[in-house]
Amino acid sequence: MENINFIYELAKLKEPVWRKIQKYLPKKEPLGHYNMVREYPTRQGKYFRPGLVMLGTKLFGGKAQKALLTAATMQTSEDWLLIHDDVEDHSDQRRHKPALHKMQGDELAINAGDALHIIMWKMLGDNARIMDNQTGWKIFNKMNDILLKATEGQYLELQWIRNKKIFVSQEKYLNMIERKTVYYTVIGPLQLGAILSGASDNEIKKIEDWGMPFGYAFQIWDDYMNISMLNKKQGKEFGGDIMEGKRTLILSHLLAHCNNNERKKIENIYRKTREQKTNKEKNYILRLMEIYGSAEYAKKTARQFGEQAKEIFNKHNAQLKETRAKKIILAGIDFVTNREY
Repeated sequence: MENINFIYELAKLKEPVWRKIQKYLPKKEPLGHYNMVREYPTRQGKYFRPGLVMLGTKLFGGKAQKALLTAATMQTSEDWLLIHDDVEDHSDQRRHKPALHKMQGDELAINAGDALHIIMWKMLGDNARIMDNQTGWKIFNKMNDILLKATEGQYLELQWIRNKKIFVSQEKYLNMIERKTVYYTVIGPLQLGAILSGASDNEIKKIEDWGMPFGYAFQIWDDYMNISMLNKKQGKEFGGDIMEGKRTLILSHLLAHCNNNERKKIENIYRKTREQKTNKEKNYILRLMEIYGSAEYAKKTARQFGEQAKEIFNKHNAQLKETRAKKIILAGIDFVTNREY
C-alpha cells in the first residue's frame, strides 16, 4: 500500500488556499487594527479543515479549484473563532506565540475577531456568486449550520466551567465535542466539499457515519496531547486544559477511578479560576492522570474511534474510484491519532 504523508499532502493543498485568503486581508488604515486582523491568519496552522473541504470535493469527483474559496472561508472562520475562544478560555498561547488578547488586550482582540468574521461572510458571498444559485445557497446554509453548532458546543463547555460542574459523563462529553469539534472540524468541511462536487443528499448525509468517529478521534487525541506532549510541538500551553478547567474524557476517567480524597482535591482545584491555580496543582493532576491510566485510556479510545472511522469509510465509499483523495483521507484518519502536534 502506498505510504502517504498526510501533512505533506495538506501543505500542498494549503498553498493556494492561503493565496486566496491573502486577497481578502485589508492593508489599510487604521493599520494597527488590520495588523491585528492579520495576526492569526498569518501565523497559519495545518489547514486541516480547508484541506478536508478540498479532499471532500475530490473524493466525489469534483475539481479542487472549484473549492478554493470555500476552503479559504473555512480557514478564516477558524481564525476568528480562535481569537474569541482564546479570550473565553483565558488561553495564553496560540500557534507558538502569545494569544492575541495577551498581546493587545481583550477588547481589541475581540474587535479584530469581529472584523475577520465580517471578512469571512464577504468571502462566502463572493463564493456564492461564482457558482450556480442552488449550490451557492447550499454552501451558505451549510456554513451557517456548522458555525451555529460550534457555538452550541462552546456554550456547553463554558457552562460546565461557570457552574462548576466538575464531573461530566463520557456521553455528555461526546455530545459537547460533537457540536464544538466534530461537526466543525471534520463532518462540516467534508460535506462542504461534497456539496461542491455535486454529491447526492444521501452521499452527503452518509459522511456523518464515518465523520463522527473521525472527529471524536481528533478531539480526544487533542486532549491527550495537551497533557502528554511538549508545548513546543503543540504551539499551545502544556497542560493548558487543566489550567483552563476543560472537562475532558481524561478528567472524567480520572474522577471515576481515583479515591475520595483525591477526588475532593481535584474538584477543589477545578473550581478555581485559571489565575488561582498553581503549577504545583496542575502537576498534581497530571501525575494522577498518569497513575490511574486516564491519559492512556484517552489514547486508546481515540484510536478505537479512528479504526471505526476507517472501517465505515471503506464500507460507505467502496463504490467510489480508488483516487488519491480517497487514500489521503484514510491517511488523515491515521494521522489524527498518531500526531504530536
